[in-house]
Amino acid sequence: MSFSKSENKSIHLNSTAANTLSREEVQKFDIENKLAELAIPLAQAWKDNHPEAQPGSEADLDACILAVAIEIAIAGEAVGGPVGSLIASGGGVSAATVACRRVL
Repeated sequence: MSFSKSENKSIHLNSTAANTLSREEVQKFDIENKLAELAIPLAQAWKDNHPEAQPGSEADLDACILAVAIEIAIAGEAVGGPVGSLIASGGGVSAATVACRRVL
């Protein structure tokens, strides 16, 4: 059986072992994913309130991200702690971006 060059190279790639990530990094990743999941209903609500929004429009995407990020920031301030810190450090904008891209 013959491998293509890309298949042959991929065989020799070094994979990162799960145990090389710190507990904090794993926890941050989990929280970021959860924030993105929680942002989807907010993005959907924004889309429902803006039926004229176009999927390819950067202006609509930016407006959605801004609205969702504001709502997440409000929630993050109320929650506080590590989640509030993550949101304040940009996690809310990242989650809003993922959610709005999925919805639009």
